[in-house]
Amino acid sequence: MTQKKRYISTPRKGTGKQARKSQATQRVIIDTAIRCLARYGYHDTTYIRISEESGISRGAMRHHFPSRTDIMKATIEYLHKKRLAAFKKAASGIPEDSSTEANIEALWQHVNHPAFMVFIDLALAARKDRELAAIFRPAQETFRRECYYAALELFPEWLRHREQLRSAIDMALYMMEGMVLDDLSPEGDEARRLLDFLGHELEVLRNSEVNNSKHHKTAAG
Repeated sequence: MTQKKRYISTPRKGTGKQARKSQATQRVIIDTAIRCLARYGYHDTTYIRISEESGISRGAMRHHFPSRTDIMKATIEYLHKKRLAAFKKAASGIPEDSSTEANIEALWQHVNHPAFMVFIDLALAARKDRELAAIFRPAQETFRRECYYAALELFPEWLRHREQLRSAIDMALYMMEGMVLDDLSPEGDEARRLLDFLGHELEVLRNSEVNNSKHHKTAAG
């Protein structure tokens, strides 16, 4: 059986000084792509524009990223890593005895990060761009899966209720992403009303699972 060729190239890697130089150049290209995405949007973030704004010639860029698709792939992977790191940082800063509202606030600050708006633009563009969707959707699935495992590490009390934790994370992220997409002000009354509602529903979910666990333990005893 012959293997299918990948149409997306990966950045070249090496060792030593040359590898560090190569990685630094790739980082400049990715950072420039993020700035362009934030400023111009996905469709106007062209290979030529990234080259011009990064100060790196197209010939030099092709050594690292042969096409715009390669740049987008590396950029999406980088953004998802940053989002996951931000998610872990926000969650790890919450005291163990904190309320659900504190968790909601931490996540809300996370999705209002400027880099998140780049993610939103990419998500919308992926709905009509099959090539982008082939990159974006698997990365998004990986991000949500890693968020789930990170939450299990940060909140071990949910270990007995994994499906409920998954539902809680999905409910929070999907709702907040929709709120950001609708351009609700982080400090506005409408956003606060929805966040209060979300906090209440998550608290109900958590309490119901705790009560169920106590009931099963009592019955087993």
